Amino acid sequence: MTTSISEKFKFVDYDEAQEYYQVNGLTDGLPIVPPTEAKVSAMLGGAGLNPSDVVAVEGMRGKTFLAETVAVNAVMAGCKPEYMPVVVAAVQAVSEPQFNLHANSTSTNGVGLLVLVSGPIAKDIGINSGTVLMGHGYRANATIGRAMSLLKVNAYGSVPHDMDKSTFGHAGQYTFCFAEDDDVIPWEPLRVEKGFSVDAATVTVFAANSPLQVSTHNYSQPTEFLGIVSDAIQGMGMGSSEIVVVISPEILEYVRSSGWNKARIKDFIFKNIHRTGSEWNARFRTDHPFSGDDLTRGFPVVDSPDHITLVGGGGAAGAFVSIIGAWGGVSSVTKEISIRR
Repeated sequence: MTTSISEKFKFVDYDEAQEYYQVNGLTDGLPIVPPTEAKVSAMLGGAGLNPSDVVAVEGMRGKTFLAETVAVNAVMAGCKPEYMPVVVAAVQAVSEPQFNLHANSTSTNGVGLLVLVSGPIAKDIGINSGTVLMGHGYRANATIGRAMSLLKVNAYGSVPHDMDKSTFGHAGQYTFCFAEDDDVIPWEPLRVEKGFSVDAATVTVFAANSPLQVSTHNYSQPTEFLGIVSDAIQGMGMGSSEIVVVISPEILEYVRSSGWNKARIKDFIFKNIHRTGSEWNARFRTDHPFSGDDLTRGFPVVDSPDHITLVGGGGAAGAFVSIIGAWGGVSSVTKEISIRR
């Protein structure tokens, strides 16, 4: 095994290790799991990788993500070895040119890396798709998302006050990972929509702003609750390249009984997130004021219905929708998770 971050330094005890990683900016501010050789080896084994295997190459900064580097950060984040295939697929996704990792690592926008998992692997390894799916309490969600954030710092160099110029940032920069709930959706799962089989497992990674929770209580017709959602999306302005709409099971029951499918919902939202150029000007939500004929033309928040991702999940009670905007100039990427059999 090549010498790694886990073996360059020997520590007297746990506290000394923590101080080293904190002082040298090798963590997110939270304590880490010391990446011992045994733990790193087990993490590599979870994905059937050798230390020197190349997981991905990011072109903008010429960064090569070696399997050992990915494993070290996954250990530091607290991952189990069985989570490693998800982390590997997510690393491959963010390394694609259209994801533009460099831009979203340096922008003042302060986005996090949202790892959205679709497929049976979510249940197999315990990725939460139900109650508190975007919150605390589940090791897989917390540590897979955190592994990606630590890699962004340690392997890519996105350090606060240096490369990372986030004006505010948000909690998703610590960790942002959850799964689609196959049991509640009345349509094909995201992985199928993205061109994979229903038996496959995928990650879709977004450069995600903080989520906005919208209440649609007292409304059961799609035109009613989707109208509320559309109004909220309009309030986000024209700076998003994509929108993720996470719909709770309570609302999905209304969707199921109404007979609306995914395409119809996307079309409805898209048609209702247009404003005329003069309306955008009046709300100061455009970088370059519209003029001439554009004053009376309609312009949407995102370019097409295909830029709206619908996901089902969350707790059984509560008529809520969560809206997550993806930073402009970045496209989400979906990768299949390679699972050892």
